[in-house]
Amino acid sequence: MHSKAKRDKAAALVIVLAFVVIITGLVVAYLARTTTNRQLANGSFNNNKADILARSALDIIVGTFKEEITTGVPITSVNIVPQRSPEPGAGGLQGTGIPNLIRRSVRDDAIPVPAVSSLASAVNSLSDPALGGRVISLARWNAHYMVPKAAPGDSSPDPITTGFSAPDYWAPDWVIVTRNGPTPFNSWDPTLADKTSSNQGYAVGRYAYAVYDEGGLLDANVVGLPSPTPAITAVGRKGTMALADITAMKYTPSGSTASATAISKIVGWRNYATVQSSGTFPSLSPTPDPSPFMAYVLDTSRDFRNVSAAIYLGHTDQAFLDRKDLIAFVRVAGPSINMLQFLGTFSREQNIPTFQVAGANLTTRFALGNLALLKDKPEPSLAAEIKQLFGLQWVDGTPGAVGPPVNPATPGHWQYVGKTGTAPRSTIGAFTGEPDFFQLLNYAVYSTTSDDATHIDTTLTLGATIIDQYDDDSSVDPTTNTTSTMIEYGGGNWATGMENVDPARPSPSPQPSPFPPPAGMSPTPRPFIAGYTMLNRPFRNVGEIGYALRPEKSPAPQTVDFLTSASQDAPILDLFTYNTAPLRAGIVSLNSANPGVFAAILKSAITNEATPGTGVGLASANNAAASPTPYPTSGIIGHTTLGTMAQPALGRSGISRLVEATGTSIGSTDEEKETVARAIAEVTQTRTWGLFIDVIAQSGRYPPNAKTLASFTVEGEKRYWLHIAIDRFTGEILDRQIEAVDE
Repeated sequence: MHSKAKRDKAAALVIVLAFVVIITGLVVAYLARTTTNRQLANGSFNNNKADILARSALDIIVGTFKEEITTGVPITSVNIVPQRSPEPGAGGLQGTGIPNLIRRSVRDDAIPVPAVSSLASAVNSLSDPALGGRVISLARWNAHYMVPKAAPGDSSPDPITTGFSAPDYWAPDWVIVTRNGPTPFNSWDPTLADKTSSNQGYAVGRYAYAVYDEGGLLDANVVGLPSPTPAITAVGRKGTMALADITAMKYTPSGSTASATAISKIVGWRNYATVQSSGTFPSLSPTPDPSPFMAYVLDTSRDFRNVSAAIYLGHTDQAFLDRKDLIAFVRVAGPSINMLQFLGTFSREQNIPTFQVAGANLTTRFALGNLALLKDKPEPSLAAEIKQLFGLQWVDGTPGAVGPPVNPATPGHWQYVGKTGTAPRSTIGAFTGEPDFFQLLNYAVYSTTSDDATHIDTTLTLGATIIDQYDDDSSVDPTTNTTSTMIEYGGGNWATGMENVDPARPSPSPQPSPFPPPAGMSPTPRPFIAGYTMLNRPFRNVGEIGYALRPEKSPAPQTVDFLTSASQDAPILDLFTYNTAPLRAGIVSLNSANPGVFAAILKSAITNEATPGTGVGLASANNAAASPTPYPTSGIIGHTTLGTMAQPALGRSGISRLVEATGTSIGSTDEEKETVARAIAEVTQTRTWGLFIDVIAQSGRYPPNAKTLASFTVEGEKRYWLHIAIDRFTGEILDRQIEAVDE
């Protein structure tokens, strides 16, 4: 019995010990899980803090740009663009070699007014490691490839450091955020580590940032030609950024350029349904017929913010949703990753003039397509629209009589009566609401919004010659057979357009034709002008108005001047438009610092209407943008006095100055020089700041024993890329897109 009791006690002891072991295991597991959950919770909490800090930092940075806009009045060539830090270097282009960089967070910020200091402290994100050795390398800072690569032959993001000193180079400094907000520190301050609740100087985190000019890049959702490339006669008249020839961009110091086939892969994927692509990704090939592509991009109402709804083989067109998408595509499909420094994915522009004088508040540009309404003897249903847009009304002609008395024929013609009048006016009317075509012309050339009797003849004559350039000669007055536009105005006066082929032109003209019987006509067409280029087709860009005659100019005859810095006609470029979309993508900043961007826009542009099969070549396009490189003394960007780096353009009216800046890089005749205006005027703007803001925020603290600004304990980190478009004239945010960067 005694032995059995002992055995029972031993068994009970074993069971108790087993329970103890189990309970101990459960306690240990519980404690381990609790510790892990606590660590996860802390990590999540710290990352959430970093996320809030990063978003707040973006709001602060955007706020500084809006403040710069608000205080930067009046608008001048100095403040029309965001102030740069570092400032542009010697020779026009940035001496740093980073044309996209606008500014970064930097200590002792000496950025010029009206810009706002970054409030950065004397601690660098690259050269001042946090506790644990954490830094942000230059390669990480250049994960977006906005900065040219140091080694063009590989795909790494390692950037150039040209123009900057070691050990910081161009890496941003940290902005320390205290309980009281961002506060700059030039040296260690013990209050940063003091957690006392009443201490507003306690540091709760930090952020660093860099801002790039995405508005000065080509939008990858718009640009690029398919292969086989459409004919020069189709591409060369430009009119849309989609016709920019990316093969012109020299993206390495040695001058490497992309092949047409490589660019076509982008088009084949992006415009899959439109161009009816075949093959498998990434080697997609557009249909050999370029006409669907041309019809798509030349749609005058297309804003390029949304893809086409067309479906082909069950697929639609596509778009790069953000920069990460573009980078991933280039890595997989090519072309060279070096091209990313010239390409963006987000662009916005309001189709509104920047040329303004007192009394004008223009909310839109005049659509050149409206000129198609002006046919001889128009349909009665169009009368109200023509009067509203042009201030014109049609009057049928009267046949001549041999007499007695002898009366010449009066051609069918227009009368300038204004938007609400019925009788021919003796003045170009003052602005009331949206101005008509002739009011805009008068405003562009003579800078007046008031009643103007002095210039009515020259303004109506200019308008008539523009109409004759636009029409195709098929509009013939049935009474006199004249094709020239005739406009009657107050006092029995006439303004006459110009058609070099006019059946009613009287002998002895160089191109004689019978004077209409029975007694001639009055007024008569303008005499033939040898060498005068007639388009006789709808305009593809506002620069083509440069072909129109200005017969009153001395020495006469002359055409509209889009090629000199002193041009009286240059504002026309800002007040008229081919594309009618009110808010659109793809329009690039006229003040872009990237020569490759302008080279792409210029390449393949037709230089001579008489021989439209020849376009601007690679060398000429690059020379016109900025020649020679890297420190140009001529060209759109680099001319030492006329270029945009020396004198940023206030609006598209500044393009005539930039045409002069290009000299004879494209040609020596006026028509060849004005190729620059025809190529860039329709696709550039100055009133929108397109910014790409790269911010890295870290939550954390300074430990009690910290002695330097670098002694920061990082507890959480978040990075964002913000794309934002801000109207320079109003401060309005037109659109924004934020993408989280997971590294």
